[in-house]
Amino acid sequence: MAENIWPEGKKCAFCLGFDMDSNLIWFNKIKDMENGMQFIKGPSVGEYGPKRGVDRIMNLLEKYGVKATFFIPAINMERNVPLVERILDNGHEIAHHGLYHEPSYGDTVEEQLEIIDKSQEIFKRIIGKPAAGFRCTGGLCEEAEEVLYNDPNTLYTCQGESSELPVFMEVKGKKTHTVRISCRQEVDDYIQMVYNAYPPIPAGLPRISAYEDVLSNFKDEVDGTLRFGGVLSTAFHPQVSGSPGKSKILDQLLAYITSKPEIWCTSCEEVASYWQKKGGAANV
Repeated sequence: MAENIWPEGKKCAFCLGFDMDSNLIWFNKIKDMENGMQFIKGPSVGEYGPKRGVDRIMNLLEKYGVKATFFIPAINMERNVPLVERILDNGHEIAHHGLYHEPSYGDTVEEQLEIIDKSQEIFKRIIGKPAAGFRCTGGLCEEAEEVLYNDPNTLYTCQGESSELPVFMEVKGKKTHTVRISCRQEVDDYIQMVYNAYPPIPAGLPRISAYEDVLSNFKDEVDGTLRFGGVLSTAFHPQVSGSPGKSKILDQLLAYITSKPEIWCTSCEEVASYWQKKGGAANV
């Protein structure tokens, strides 16, 4: 892998990304189920995120002097304007995470672009500008990707795991200006620490892992990113990592990351902007 590619002698980049889904996951699960509202359990878990989890997370980020990216479905921005303002006032980035956290953006390019356009209109109305970054909640067809990744407002997308370094997205064999930052399942707190009976979130009803094991897993991913000089973004969730017990994991993880000055821990937007100005580098 190429050396000396990060600024100020840093050896890798690590981005704290938080998905403020709130209760949308549960309502998306039951919307097509007959009498689904009779059986739904757990939406209060999601509501805990904006009501308490985000502020606890921001307190920890302030404690360690770290800036993060909050990926927020546009509808949740409308429902939590004062919280959105606090996130911005604390110097963090807010990025796109769907309109309703829909698992599908639609079957046609027109439907997919309509969701993106509606989301961006909400961004412009609430924070005064379009989202620079995208963590899409559903797949996009090639024609929609062509529009999105060539849009001058789209700086980056944060998803996928096919490269350890940022790469420029390609559509129909042509490189776009949009940077992709990897976000792997190994740093998704939902997969390791969430259990919800019905509808199953995540599907498969896993057990909740021991917190010491989860912290060790996250530290190993930090070490791997540093060892190979890449970049990685987490997919943490305020309703998970912001809860009283689990926030200890985030506290200790932040202490671990910030104890290593060779790690550039910042927002996805800063990493993507740097990479775009740099023009990229050799990838592995």
